[in-house]
Amino acid sequence: MEDSLPIKTITVTNTPVLWAPNQKLFGESHNIRVALGLHPELAAQREHEIDMFDNLCSEAKYIGEIGLDGTLKDKSIRDTQLKVFRSILNSIRNSSPKVLTVHSRGAARETIDELTTALKGTHHQVILHWYSGSSTDLNSAVDRGYFFSINHKMVTSKNGLNIISEIPQSKVLTETDAPFTFSDKIVTREQSLQETVKGLSILWKIDYDQVKDRIWGNFKQLLLSS
Repeated sequence: MEDSLPIKTITVTNTPVLWAPNQKLFGESHNIRVALGLHPELAAQREHEIDMFDNLCSEAKYIGEIGLDGTLKDKSIRDTQLKVFRSILNSIRNSSPKVLTVHSRGAARETIDELTTALKGTHHQVILHWYSGSSTDLNSAVDRGYFFSINHKMVTSKNGLNIISEIPQSKVLTETDAPFTFSDKIVTREQSLQETVKGLSILWKIDYDQVKDRIWGNFKQLLLSS
């Protein structure tokens, strides 16, 4: 779909072992870029892939999905998450500029603190995916120049709209987080993006096409800065 429309897409992976198969699958695509990731919810099971991540890091322009998840209450799992996240950020810190897609559910402050400590003074760019933290932490992320990716679930919930309204328009990108956001009404990535743009159009009080232009401009700025 992304090549035929076209839609510029970063497709994230949740474990390093999937990097090579996805590179093979999308290698000829003009509009899809594969991100090297290790999802925090899989950190405990996939800690052994840290060396693989480190070895592949120099090949990847895009990194994700990485981060922390505060909804997991087991302390040993949370400790492993943090260990894995710090190892990933250490691999990234001294490498060529990258674009990071970051998970921070239930752990926004801790995630932002770790990113700040590891990446201060670098040219890496951060996208906070489906942000759901506090206004204070959101403002902290904005001050650091982070971007935020928005999906249709956010523009159709009161809390999501409240969060989006606090993000500068210049820092908003779109995402689908498919297939996890799909429902009886939203069954394709195209529908998801259309619903998101529609919601942003209503919230920002500008035309649908103006929203698309704004998002595209933000994405170009993200790439120019990295």
